[in-house]
Amino acid sequence: MKRLSGLLVFCALAAAWEGLSRWGVVSRLYFPPVSTIAATFWDLTVSGLLPGQALSTVSRAVAGLLLALAVMAPLGLAMGVSRRLSALLTPTVELLRPVPPPAIIPAAMLLFGIGTGMKLVVIVFACSFPILVGAVDGARSIDPGFRLTAAAYGLSRRDLLFGVILPAAGPSVAAGFRTAVPMALIVAVLSEMIGASSGIGHYILRMQRTFAIPEMYAGVAMLGLWGLALNAGTQQVLARLLRWHAGWKGGI
Repeated sequence: MKRLSGLLVFCALAAAWEGLSRWGVVSRLYFPPVSTIAATFWDLTVSGLLPGQALSTVSRAVAGLLLALAVMAPLGLAMGVSRRLSALLTPTVELLRPVPPPAIIPAAMLLFGIGTGMKLVVIVFACSFPILVGAVDGARSIDPGFRLTAAAYGLSRRDLLFGVILPAAGPSVAAGFRTAVPMALIVAVLSEMIGASSGIGHYILRMQRTFAIPEMYAGVAMLGLWGLALNAGTQQVLARLLRWHAGWKGGI
């Protein structure tokens, strides 16, 4: 029922846009009818242009996201368990956390040019801190009694990690990862708009500069669909991994 209500709201907004554009209430140059945008979207999708541009962006976003997860989740768990490591790294983390990801794009361009390397650096930077903080909080929230029990049973460090720490911290790490997913896509698009020769961000900006407005909105629509699919896929994967956790919903 909630999904149906959401779909009805979307259809109502689309119908309002269509009517306002066709009746001349808003400029058709800047707000072409939804039907025109939809036809343009279909043509560009069938031709393969839009899917190709979007796939380039999404692949970069996913690569940066997974790289951040591979590095920051273990580091965050280690910081949550080790006070010494936490004291060593926390000042650096707190210094870098407030820095907006776009602020490092100029430096990344100087070091890596406008290729994929620059975009991966910015995406990893943007995704690292939600995952890191989630892992640290998850490790620190573990009941000390669990560790004492594990020590009483003589569990090895490996068994302690996989049998106690990871299951207990998993939901917190997953929450940080979910926060990082849309950030990865946002930063990927932004980095393409600032410096790139391909990708959906570059395409949208190029269409805007050439006043190909229906094509611009078609690019935005394609990006929205990919974002929706990426978010839904993430929810499904995390729901399977954390199906044992009664409190994990995976939604908003």
